[in-house]
Amino acid sequence: MAVEAPLVIAFIGVVIAAAVLFTVTFINTQEALGWASAIRTYNPPIINGTVYCPGGSLINPYLNTTGLYKCGPCLAYIHPNATLTLTCPR
Repeated sequence: MAVEAPLVIAFIGVVIAAAVLFTVTFINTQEALGWASAIRTYNPPIINGTVYCPGGSLINPYLNTTGLYKCGPCLAYIHPNATLTLTCPR
């Protein structure tokens, strides 16, 4: 009986530590999945043909030259004929 008591206590400690580690890992994984979902569903606001990007930058076919612009996780392309195409991750 004297030998089994410390082993049982150690086993209970290992089980509790494993449960805590599993819980912390699960919470961190859920947080990362939440961030990924938020980035995946982000679309910048477009008002009167102007894209309002994070950080205060504006993309407009009449203000910017033809080319590709980064707007958060999205890409905005201004065509030579002054049309704007916005592509965001899905």
